[in-house]
Amino acid sequence: MLKGLGIIFKGLGIVLWVIFGLISFIISLMIVNEVAGFLGVVIAFVFTPVMLAVVPWYALIAWGNFLPLLIIYGGGIFAGIVFYIGTVLSGD
Repeated sequence: MLKGLGIIFKGLGIVLWVIFGLISFIISLMIVNEVAGFLGVVIAFVFTPVMLAVVPWYALIAWGNFLPLLIIYGGGIFAGIVFYIGTVLSGD
């Protein structure tokens, strides 16, 4: 019983990681487009990991908007917690 529930939670964690990852990518590109235009988007696309790490902090510091930070980091943490719960329940 718990093993099946653990598999469900692990699958849900992976799905959440993918969903929050795509949403984070889109939000970060929208912020870069607002600040630096199309050329900034092209450069940010090349340096995606840096963009995902820096852009939410820029939005918080420059604009006072904590929502990108909450979505990007909070979504990853939440998905990790769900996946961890699944791992514990399934006994892996």
